[in-house]
Amino acid sequence: MASMVQQPAKIFLADKRTCYESNEYRCLSTPIHQNGANHQIVRFSDETLAPGKSRFFTMDENISLILIPLVGTIVYGSLESQYSVKISPEELQTFYLTKGSYFSIKNPSEDELVNYLQIWIKVDVTRKKIKFDNYKENVLNTILDNPYFKIHFGVLDGRTEATFSPNNTKNTVISFVINGAFEIQNRLLESRDSLVLLDIAELELESLSENAIILILEKNSSY
Repeated sequence: MASMVQQPAKIFLADKRTCYESNEYRCLSTPIHQNGANHQIVRFSDETLAPGKSRFFTMDENISLILIPLVGTIVYGSLESQYSVKISPEELQTFYLTKGSYFSIKNPSEDELVNYLQIWIKVDVTRKKIKFDNYKENVLNTILDNPYFKIHFGVLDGRTEATFSPNNTKNTVISFVINGAFEIQNRLLESRDSLVLLDIAELELESLSENAIILILEKNSSY
C-alpha cells in the first residue's frame, strides 16, 4: 500500500473489549460511545448464546436494532407484539424499538452455539430483513443503505486490496474484522478487532489472510 496521512482513529482490540459471561451467554462489547467516537452508537457487541437458550433485553431509550448472525440461526422475538423472525448467516434484520419495549434473542439449535452481532443506534429505521448471500468476493459490498448509516461487507482472498469513500468526510467509519487479518489505513487489525476512523475521505484496506471477512459501519454525521 502507498503511504498516507494518518486520520484520527481509535483501535479496539478483541481481547480488550468489555466482557460479560455466564454459562449460557457471552457478550464482548466494543465501547464506541464511551470513548467519544460516536455517542449515537450505544451498543456494538459480539455475542454467543448456548443451545436452546434465550437472552432478554429492555430498551432504556428509542433505538434502532441491527442483528447480524455470524454462526448459526437466531430467533428474534418481540414479547409485546408476539412477533418473531428467524435470522440466518448472510442475512441481517433491522428493527425500531421504543423506550420501555423489550425483546428476546433465542438460539433454536439443540446442540450448537450461535454467534451474532448486535448493534444499537439512536436513529429511526423501520423493520426490514436483508439477504446478502449474492455478495461479490474481493470487493466491499454495500448490504444496507439508508439515510442514517450504511453497512458494507467483504470477503477477500489474501493480499487483496479494496477501497471505498464515505459519503461525507465527517462520517464515522467503524471497521470490524469478522475473520482473518487486515491492514486498514496502515494499521494492523486481526479477528474481532475494530477500528474507528474520523475525518476520512477514502478508506484503504488489504487482506493479510485467506477468507478474510470484514464488516464496515458508516454512520452519517448529519443525523
